[in-house]
Amino acid sequence: MRERYDLIIVGAGAAGNAVAKDIEGINALVIEKRSIIGEPAECAGLVSKKSLEILDLDIDDLDFVQNRIYGAYIHSPRGKTYHIGGDKLHAYAIDRAKFDRFMANIAKNRGIEYLLNTKVEEVFKENSRIIVKSTDKEFETNVVIGADGVESMVRKTFFDQEPDEILFGIGAEVEGIDVDPKSVHVFFGKKLTPDFFAWIIPINEKGSKARIGLCMSYPPSKSPKTLLHDLFNYPTTRHFLENTEITNITAGRIPLGYMKRSAADNVILIGDSAFQVKPLSGGGIYPIAEASRACVSTLNEAFEKNDFSERRLKKYHDRWSEKLKKEILFGLWIRKRYRNMEDNDIERFLSYLERRDILEIINRYGDIDHPSRLIFPLTKKIPTLISLLPKIAGLFV
Repeated sequence: MRERYDLIIVGAGAAGNAVAKDIEGINALVIEKRSIIGEPAECAGLVSKKSLEILDLDIDDLDFVQNRIYGAYIHSPRGKTYHIGGDKLHAYAIDRAKFDRFMANIAKNRGIEYLLNTKVEEVFKENSRIIVKSTDKEFETNVVIGADGVESMVRKTFFDQEPDEILFGIGAEVEGIDVDPKSVHVFFGKKLTPDFFAWIIPINEKGSKARIGLCMSYPPSKSPKTLLHDLFNYPTTRHFLENTEITNITAGRIPLGYMKRSAADNVILIGDSAFQVKPLSGGGIYPIAEASRACVSTLNEAFEKNDFSERRLKKYHDRWSEKLKKEILFGLWIRKRYRNMEDNDIERFLSYLERRDILEIINRYGDIDHPSRLIFPLTKKIPTLISLLPKIAGLFV
């Protein structure tokens, strides 16, 4: 016999849990294929202060926060180093597995049911309801939320859009490193990673532990083992990592694109399923925070009206797009230009960070969740950027 729920969320990652923790008065079930929520982690674990505020998480009570980040060291392909940031708190390094479980526990305490170690095999519509089938159970629901990641079954069943691009990220946690605990390190270089960057994120207050990694287009041109070897031996990263010990390895894929339609009759997509990712960093927590807020408010209205049509649920798409679309399109545009750049071009653009007036603008207007906000103040100082303004402005209309 089928079990009935008002709402079923497929996936207990950050996206699914962010929605589940704020649901009230709805009989809901979260189905997760893994046996332990949050593991294995597939995230660099750097989130903005704003993200946690939107998720309504009190920073003073959070045991998943590992470190506080105030700035960044930018390493050019030729080895020049620039520092941005100062006394302003910009982000937190977090234990992503604990973060996912923290939100899931909030949801459980509010009465949301979780079914772990259960893979959804099929999802389809029957009359005015959605049927969700696992290996040995069947469920029916008014609304299904696809929070099931880059290869989302829910998306593939009800929508016809795939990501513009998929990134592959490989990373590790290391001990025995010696870095400034208040700043991340970002490394550019086409031989290290042809179309993205590498990073070091200190995850304790001593700067003796860090999360390191790099991304490139999927499928990668090298094996994960070779990518890690290159990370440890590249000229600008080697002296940071040569005496470290790897304690854990992570890997995952990141979808990039703008989902033109993320709601259908009885169906909603969120998180990686809907490509809600910042294209310039690969970060997904801030988009999830905004999208989950839009999702919960739309669900409340839909259940109040007992209307689960696309016309009603489309309000979710409109709400999250209002917050995220411009930055996603801007990031995709910048990324396209970056992929066509050579190391000499990157070196030339990074050299502007030698100017104090440029650093003052970045430190004043810089926002890791809204990088486009830097463009217009920077054009006043860098005239060569003016030629880009018409194209950039076209992304915001």
